[in-house]
Amino acid sequence: MKNIRLGISILFIVVFNQGIAKNSEFLMPAKKHAKWGFINKDGDWIIDNRYEEAYYFSEGVAAVKYFGNWGYIDRAGEWIIQPAYRDAKPFKEGLACAMKYNKWGYIDKKGDWHFEPKLSVVSSFSDGKAIIRNNDGFIFINREGDRILKHSFERALPFAEGLAFVIYNGYKGYIERNGNWLIKHDYEEAYSFSEGLALVKKDKKYGFINQKGELLIDLEFEDANYFKEGLAAVKIDDRWGYINQTGAFVIETRFEAAFPFSNNFAVVKSGGKFGLINKKGDWEIAPAYSGLGRYTKALSLEEQVQDFVKAMYSDWQLKGEFEKTSTYLARVSEENREAQIREFSRQAMNSLARRHVNYDKASIGLYEADYEKFNVFVPGAKSLMLPVPLEYAKEVKENWNEVWLGNPTYTLSGDKFLITSLEARYNGQHFYYDISQDFHTTANPTLDLSFNDITFSVPQINTLSGSQTSTGSLTSIGHSDVDVNIPITDMKNKKTFALVIGNEDYSSFQMELNTSTNVDFASIDAKTFKKYLINTLGVPNENVTLLLNATAGQMRQSIARLSAIAEAYEGEAKLIFYYAGHGLPKEGTDEPYLIPVDVSSSNLDYALKLEDVFNKLTEHDSERVTAFLDACFSGGARNQGLVAARGVRIKPKSPFIMGNLIVFSASSEDQTAHPYREKAHGIFTYYLLKGLQISNGEMTYGELEDFIRTNVKRKSVLVNNKVQSPEVKVSPIFEYTWQDMRFSQKDNFSSSR
Repeated sequence: MKNIRLGISILFIVVFNQGIAKNSEFLMPAKKHAKWGFINKDGDWIIDNRYEEAYYFSEGVAAVKYFGNWGYIDRAGEWIIQPAYRDAKPFKEGLACAMKYNKWGYIDKKGDWHFEPKLSVVSSFSDGKAIIRNNDGFIFINREGDRILKHSFERALPFAEGLAFVIYNGYKGYIERNGNWLIKHDYEEAYSFSEGLALVKKDKKYGFINQKGELLIDLEFEDANYFKEGLAAVKIDDRWGYINQTGAFVIETRFEAAFPFSNNFAVVKSGGKFGLINKKGDWEIAPAYSGLGRYTKALSLEEQVQDFVKAMYSDWQLKGEFEKTSTYLARVSEENREAQIREFSRQAMNSLARRHVNYDKASIGLYEADYEKFNVFVPGAKSLMLPVPLEYAKEVKENWNEVWLGNPTYTLSGDKFLITSLEARYNGQHFYYDISQDFHTTANPTLDLSFNDITFSVPQINTLSGSQTSTGSLTSIGHSDVDVNIPITDMKNKKTFALVIGNEDYSSFQMELNTSTNVDFASIDAKTFKKYLINTLGVPNENVTLLLNATAGQMRQSIARLSAIAEAYEGEAKLIFYYAGHGLPKEGTDEPYLIPVDVSSSNLDYALKLEDVFNKLTEHDSERVTAFLDACFSGGARNQGLVAARGVRIKPKSPFIMGNLIVFSASSEDQTAHPYREKAHGIFTYYLLKGLQISNGEMTYGELEDFIRTNVKRKSVLVNNKVQSPEVKVSPIFEYTWQDMRFSQKDNFSSSR
C-alpha cells in the first residue's frame, strides 16, 4: 500500500487545528430574501446579503452581481474590481472570464483586459489552457492566445489530468495534449476527468470510466457529479448521497440536491433549504438558506495557511519572560523573521496535507513514453508527471499498489496542493519527482511566503515592571524599498526565458552545518528578482523558473532545460540566469563552483563547475545569455563562508567567457559578496533591483553596470566596512556592443492582448 510520512507531531496537529478554528474566517455565499451575501460557519452574515448573485471566493476575490453588473470584492466586502461587466466568472490561474458588449474576454486582477472582449464562448484557464469558439468551432489556446492544436472541434471541454473530451468529425472521446485520440466511445454524454475518473451517461444512466476507457463504476445512477476529495454525489430514487471510488455509498441517499466536496465540506439541500455537511454526513450548517454557495468552497487552503502563520508569528515575536533584551532583538532580526515565516508556512502546509492529500488513493494514469513519465493523480493535489524509466514502466503500472510514495514537499496553487517534490519506491528502485521538470504542471504557485501584510512591532521594555509595550513602529516583512513599487510594463517578451536560483538554507540540508553558514536574504533576492523579470522586463510568468534552496539535481536539470529551450528556439531566445548563494573554488585547480544546498564544501564533485554552467547555457545559439551571480568564489560569503573555519581565502581562476555570454558578478577576485542588512538583500542584488526600479527596466547594460559598481563599492565600505567591486565580463563577440544593449528592446516585444 502507498503511504506518506510527513513527520509532524500530534502536538503540532492539535495546535494547528485549534489555530484554524480560532483564527480562520469561513466565508461562503448564501442567499436569503432573494439576495446573496457571505456567511461564516455560525451562519452569521460577514458580508451583507445585497448582491443579485455571488460566486465563491477564488484566489482571494469573489465575483458578485450588483445592480445588474458584475465585479469583484475582497473578503472585507470591498470592491477590488468595480461592477462593470455584463457577466463574469471566478478567477482561475490569475485570469477571469468577463463579458462586455455581449462578448467575452479575460481580465487580470487589476481589471485590465488580458484578451479584449471579442469572443462568443470561452472557458476558464486550466493547466495553462482554455477553450474558445471561432467560426470553425472550438479551439484550444494558451495564455498568449496562441492556438495549441491544429484541429477545431464540434464540442470540447477543458483539459483535466492530461485529457480533454472532444467531438471531432462525428467521433466522441478523449484526446491527449498532443491532440491524439486516447479513448473513443459511444456514450451519450461524457465529462472531464477528476481524480482519475470521468462521468459518462448512456441510456439515461450515469457511471464512471477510467483513463483506459473501462467502465469502473456501473451505469446505475439517475444523475451524478464529478469526484472531489475521494467522493462523488450520485442520485438514486430521486435522492442524493455520496459514493467512494469503489462505488460504495459512504453517505446514504437522503438529500434533494448535493454538490461536490471542497475542503471537507459539501453543500446539500434538505427540506427545500440548503445547508453544509461534513464527510460523515453530519450538519455543519443547518439547512436554512434559499441558496448556499455557487459551486461553493469553504475557507481556501491558502487562507488557512496564512491564518495559521499569522497566529504563530504573533506568539513568536513576543519577548519571553526569561529572555534578555539583547537576545530577543537578535532572535527577531529581519532575516530570522523571514526564516520563521517560511518554517511556519512549511509546517502549516504539511499539517494540512495530512488531512487533504490522500496518497493511499493515488492512481496511475497514462505513460508518455517519449518523456518516460507517468501521469499520477493524488486526491487533494494537482496531478503530476512521475519520471519512471521505460524499462520499469510496465512493471510499475501493473504493480502500482506496491509503489511507496513519500517525502513530499508542497506549495499551493489556487485551492489545491501543488506537490513540488516526491519520492517513489518500487522493488528496490527509487524514482524522484521534481516540479521544475514537470512540463505539464503549468499552474503557478499562489502562496506568497513573504506575507507582506504581517507586521512586526519591537516592544519597548519597561525595565522596572518587565512589561512590554509596542513602539508603534511597524516594519512589513519583505518590504524594503525595492520590494514595493515594482514598475509594470505593458510589453511582453515571449522569447526571453529565465532561471532564478536562491540558495539560502544550507544548514537544513547538511547536518554538520549551523545556521551561520546560510546565505542571508538569498531567497528574497531570488523571489524579488523574479517579480522584476515579470513585471518590469516583460518576461511571461511561465517563462521564469524559480528554485529556492535548490539541490544539485534540481540545478542541473533546470540548466539543461534552459539549454533545451535555446535549441528549440533556434537562435531567437534570450536567456537570463540568476544565482544567489554560495560559491567556492576547488582546491588544487582554483576553479569556481556553484554550491547546491545538498553539496558539502569538502567534496565539490557534485557541485556545479561555473565554466560547465556557462558552456551549457551557450551550447546552442541564442540571441543573448545574461548571467547575474550574487556569489563569491573565494571561500567567503554574506555572513560566514562554508569553509571559513579553515581560513580559506583563494583567488579563484576566472572561467572563459565565450559564445554570446554577458556575466554580471557581485565581486571581483578574492572579495566577498556582502549583505545589505538594512534592505534585507544582498548588496549586489539590491542595486541591481534598484537600477531596474528607477529606470523602469530601460537602463542599458552599460548604465546598469556603472550604477551597480559605483553604488556597491561606496555602500559596502559604509555598511560592511569591506571593499566589494562588482564587475562585468563578456564574450569577445560582444566586446564592443554589450554596453548599448537593453533588456526591453521594443522591437523584440509584442504588445499584450
